Amino acid sequence: MTVSRRDILRSASAVVPAMVIGGALPGTASAAARAAQWQVFPVTPGWGWYSFNRISLAGDGTAKALGAHHSMPDGVWGPVQTDPLVWSFDGTQWTVSGLADGTRPLNGVTATTAADAWAVGERWDKAQMLDVPQLLRWDGTAWTNRTTGADALSRPRQVSGTGSNVWVVGTAKHPATGPAVVRLNGSGWAPVGLPATLGADTELLTVQVVAADDVWVAGRTGTGTSRRSLVMRWNGSSWTVLPAPFGTAVGHVTSLLVRGGECWAGGGAGNRAAVAVWNGRAWAARNPLSSGTSEVGQLAAHGSVEVWAAGAGMTLQRWNGTSWSEAEGPLPAPLNVGALATGPDGALWMAGVRDSSDATRHFFAKLPVAP
Repeated sequence: MTVSRRDILRSASAVVPAMVIGGALPGTASAAARAAQWQVFPVTPGWGWYSFNRISLAGDGTAKALGAHHSMPDGVWGPVQTDPLVWSFDGTQWTVSGLADGTRPLNGVTATTAADAWAVGERWDKAQMLDVPQLLRWDGTAWTNRTTGADALSRPRQVSGTGSNVWVVGTAKHPATGPAVVRLNGSGWAPVGLPATLGADTELLTVQVVAADDVWVAGRTGTGTSRRSLVMRWNGSSWTVLPAPFGTAVGHVTSLLVRGGECWAGGGAGNRAAVAVWNGRAWAARNPLSSGTSEVGQLAAHGSVEVWAAGAGMTLQRWNGTSWSEAEGPLPAPLNVGALATGPDGALWMAGVRDSSDATRHFFAKLPVAP
């Protein structure tokens, strides 16, 4: 039986309103102990499965999260159908909604309030027969395409900022080559000039806006064995390109965490998970525990000391101010953590999937800061 995309999303929306689990969770006694700390919001796709890739917490305690619903409408031997989704948190529960037909799973999101958020990615343009950039604005009621003016971009990678101080990084639009950055200029977008030392082989993968005069952008530059990790900083008028955070290793930066005068860069170096911290003068390696090929795709703070890391091929990990250790998540391992974020109160937020058949295996979770 063929099931339409509308039917899939109707089913998902009907079952996804969240419920906080405050008592015992399925599993061992240690899982029950974790439940006393974590607030778990199970979400159920109904049919198929979810994936998550980003969370952004607004200052008012609301949030937006990105991901997708995956299904096989033609049966187990048919192709996988992927429909992009956005989840919204109102301070109590998570609800889900679909996006316009043609939209690809989105890459980045930033939320200011319940009525102000941005999400970036691509959509399929039937007339041009190709993917085109899409910068979406949430006004509290609906998402609208606000790509006009962002002509420098062909592939938006990430977005950060609040209010009128919003930046998007990505790939330049043909016939230009290399990286591109745009930022809000009043009600529209304006391109941001980049250092002339960046070559056409530079890719910008992430951005964190701290203030109008403090913006961090990261990715990689070079090709093949000469590819190096890249972090640079905007001070309100010019860029400073920092030394490569992972040194001479072939690498890239996919996640940034700026706090307390430090910049944490997470990614991969030599096919291993890598983290380095900039103190304003130099980088210090703080590589997490890892085995085999892996990379850090998400970094988030918990309180004033802890830093949590997640990514492909690695276990969930926590930095306690001195060293890394495997972290106890909200559900028994193994967990596939798709997104990490820090709330305005310092709480840690997570979205992921437990590798099991439990009804509660898809979840959002919050780890409050101890009083």
